[in-house]
Amino acid sequence: MVEVQGAAYRGRDRGRGHRLPDRAPHPFGRIMGPGGDMLVAREPGSDTAVGCIALLAYPDAVFELAKMAVAPAAQGRGIGRQLIAAAIDRAQALGAARLFLGTNTKLAPAIHLYEDAGFVRITRDCLPVADYYARADILMELK
Repeated sequence: MVEVQGAAYRGRDRGRGHRLPDRAPHPFGRIMGPGGDMLVAREPGSDTAVGCIALLAYPDAVFELAKMAVAPAAQGRGIGRQLIAAAIDRAQALGAARLFLGTNTKLAPAIHLYEDAGFVRITRDCLPVADYYARADILMELK
């Protein structure tokens, strides 16, 4: 079991021993500035990040689940499942009316986690936002 915390990097940067996984964006700007959040999974009692997930805020109480990453050495321990559950809870706390995500068929393990968490596949015309990036070939929404 890991500790998952939101908004853990307000006022901190990557250079102060609070290292995010390499694929993680800096949490300010596009993520936290507009009302989203970044959740970070850490080993208990440690500042070592082993995973992260972002909630991107859009108008009309729409949120996107994005940027999920789990460190290779920490995979297979249920951390992705914990991050998704914590992100769903956080989106609800932020007032989300809709929660969606885009992924790729190459990420089969993640797709199974999303489906287990209650996400269902949707078509591009059902997306709650316009101009969503094209590299996602699977779109899902929490039902």
